Amino acid sequence: MAAAATAKTMRALQYDKYGGGAEGLKHVEVPVPAPKEGEVLIKMEAASINPIDWKIQKGMVRPFLPKKFPFVPVGDLSGEVVELGAGVSGFKPGDKVISMSFPNCGGLAEYAVAPASLTVARPPEVSAAEGASLPTAAGTALQQLKAAGVRFDAPGAGAGADGPKNVLVTAASGGVGHYAVQLAKLAGLHVTATCGARNLGFVGGLGADEALDYKTPGGAALRSPSGKKYDAVAHCAPPAPWSTFKNVLADAGGAVVDVTPGIAATATAFLHKVTFSKKRLVPLILMPKKEEMEWLADMAKQGKLKTAIDSTYPLSRAHEAWAKSMEGHATGKIIVEMGSTD
Repeated sequence: MAAAATAKTMRALQYDKYGGGAEGLKHVEVPVPAPKEGEVLIKMEAASINPIDWKIQKGMVRPFLPKKFPFVPVGDLSGEVVELGAGVSGFKPGDKVISMSFPNCGGLAEYAVAPASLTVARPPEVSAAEGASLPTAAGTALQQLKAAGVRFDAPGAGAGADGPKNVLVTAASGGVGHYAVQLAKLAGLHVTATCGARNLGFVGGLGADEALDYKTPGGAALRSPSGKKYDAVAHCAPPAPWSTFKNVLADAGGAVVDVTPGIAATATAFLHKVTFSKKRLVPLILMPKKEEMEWLADMAKQGKLKTAIDSTYPLSRAHEAWAKSMEGHATGKIIVEMGSTD
C-alpha cells in the first residue's frame, strides 16, 4: 500500500466531450482514485487500446457511455495491486494482475481502479503488455468461437463430431483476429484467414492453414483456396453483406459470429433466429468472465497463446497510440506502457 500512500495525484489522459479523436485527449494531473467496495487500486504498468475505446469517444454508444465527463478511457489494464477496497479478498498489495475495468475504464493513467470480479493474477511468464492485451481482444475471440459451437474443454474438442471443423477468421492480423486464429488451432480446427497482403506470412505463422489477401477477388469473396466451405466464421472485419457469407458456409449450415454488427447485420440475425435458419448470423457483444480471463492467462503462461504487439508508446505519447488504433491497420495490439519514457 506504500505506493498509493506516496502518490496523491497522477498523470492521466482524458477527454471532456464526444469527438475529437487523438487531439481530444488532454494530459492532466488528477487525484489518484480510491477503490470502492469490491474494487482494487492498480499501479498501472500497461494498458491496451481497443476500437471500443475510440468508438465510445465518437459517441457510438451515447447517451449510455461515458457516464460522465471528463472521462479517462481504456479498460484493459495490467499492473500491481496497491490497495484493496472493502470486501475484497484473494488479492494483496504487490500482486501482479490483469484486469478489465468497463464501462468505467480509467486505464490511460498512472493508477486505475478495477472490479476485483474482473481481476486475475498475472503469471510471471506473461509481461505487463501481454497481460493488458488479453481481456477484450482474446476474450472476444474466445467467446466468438464458443458462440460458433467450438469447444475448449479438452484438446481437439472443437473438432469433435458435433462441432465445426473448418473456420474462417476475417481481419486475422488484428487484435481479436490474431487470437481467434490461435484459439481455433488450439481447438483442432482447419483455419482459413483473411488479412492484407503484408500480413499473409504473419497469419501463417499464427497457425492459419490458408491465408487470403482480402483485396483480391477471392479474398473479397471469402473463398477458401482449397475450395472448403466453412462451418463457422469469426468475423472481425467491417460489416459485409450476408450474401458473401451465405455463399461460403457449408450446405449443412453454420454460424457467422460478428463482432462488428451494424443495423443490417442485427436485422439479419433476428430474421435467422425466428426462421430457424441453418446458416445464421450471430452478433456478439463481449460479456467478460473471470474464469475465461484466468484460462486465457494460463494459455499465455504455457506459450499456447501468443500476443503480437504492433507498437508500444509511453503515457506521454498515448495520443499517438490512440491515432494508430483509429487508423485500423495495426498488426496485433497497441500498448501504452506507464513506466516507459520517450
